[in-house]
Amino acid sequence: MLSKTFGVQIDLHYNRKTYNFSAVQLLFRKDVKSMSWGSMGTDREERINYDRMRNYRLERMKKQMKKDGIGALLSFDAWTVRYLSGAYVTIPTRWIESQAVVLPKDGDPYVFGGGSGVPYRMRNEMPWLKRKVYGMFGMLKILETKEDFKPVVEAVSKILEENGVKDEPLGIEGCSSQLILSEAFKDAGITIVDARHTVQEARKIKNKDEIECVRMASAMAEAAFEDMRQAIKPGIKECALVGIGMKKLYELGADKCQEFVCISGPLTNPWRIDYTDRIIRPGDLIIIDVNGASFNGYKTCYYRTFSCGRPTAEQKEIYDICRDMLNNGLSAVKPGNTTLDICEKWPTDPSFWGYESWQDAVGLALGHGLGLSLHEKPFISYPVAKRNPEKLEPGMVIAVETWYGKWGGRDAVRLEDVVAVTETGYDLLTVWPKDELTVCWTG
Repeated sequence: MLSKTFGVQIDLHYNRKTYNFSAVQLLFRKDVKSMSWGSMGTDREERINYDRMRNYRLERMKKQMKKDGIGALLSFDAWTVRYLSGAYVTIPTRWIESQAVVLPKDGDPYVFGGGSGVPYRMRNEMPWLKRKVYGMFGMLKILETKEDFKPVVEAVSKILEENGVKDEPLGIEGCSSQLILSEAFKDAGITIVDARHTVQEARKIKNKDEIECVRMASAMAEAAFEDMRQAIKPGIKECALVGIGMKKLYELGADKCQEFVCISGPLTNPWRIDYTDRIIRPGDLIIIDVNGASFNGYKTCYYRTFSCGRPTAEQKEIYDICRDMLNNGLSAVKPGNTTLDICEKWPTDPSFWGYESWQDAVGLALGHGLGLSLHEKPFISYPVAKRNPEKLEPGMVIAVETWYGKWGGRDAVRLEDVVAVTETGYDLLTVWPKDELTVCWTG
């Protein structure tokens, strides 16, 4: 055996026990996870394989389309456009819905707009689109009549005809004027169906390249946490911390960064999801969510809680309760379990937090899928899971988050981890320590 040939033994000491492995056993173990790869391209490691990732995403969507009986998909959603084409839709065009992608069930994606402004640039930059890139439709969000949508109907109808699917249902997703647009297509003799289920089902299972993108975004978020940690001291404002964190993300190559949650002191209880110009004082807890660091489109949703000064006994107590809730929920993340198995690890009555209804408390212990969009399938909350539990599958990337503060109290804690469901459990993608409060300035 190779291990006998090399004869090298390694003793690993952990938790007062000693484990013996040969060097070769360690080399060939299949369960050893790779370290986070660098973000640049290189000739010495494969790293993230973007061709493989794009092909995987296309095949996922086509398979789901066929399962749902859709002949072609028309999406105006910026993240679906990226999922199917790789095109980055910039914010100015995203909100006016000037971009779209059309995917025939057995064809290539056709991109309209997409962010680069002029089609010829994208044709040269993105050869995998096979020059099927066209100009923007215009500001679809402000169109009001079926006649306004005639250019869209004509362009899409031509693609359906070319791909032999004009007589099959066309799935539409991500258009705020979908009712009017659907009527315009019906007038042209095209059957319309809602494609949100199709898109979300396709996107909920990630391949290893997508998971590594989320891991990379998480590593960038941790660097932002560290810069903010160093800056937390009396006198700094919440908005200044957000600026410091965003600066680090862009320095590391984030292709997008949305505003963080950064709340402190009495703004933590009840919980808020924004930031203000509040000045941080000694004794404050600071809840920060890097909820939108983006590496090649893949996002983070990543809460940690910090202390400006040594925490009190009560602050430590609420931290421990929040951390234990999070860990309890994570313990149920494994294939074959359901979203309800996770939720049943948490309090199942909103009165635990002092509320009478789940409508007030639903955001205090939950989970959600994470990928190109900040929120994808599955959605994990007790009322939803009790009504319709969803099975956990390998390849799901899930953000799990909990909040705790005493009713009527001043302080609260929120924590969140992101995991990828594996064949046996989960792979933790977010590794900022959470056993104890992260203490910053101590006077």
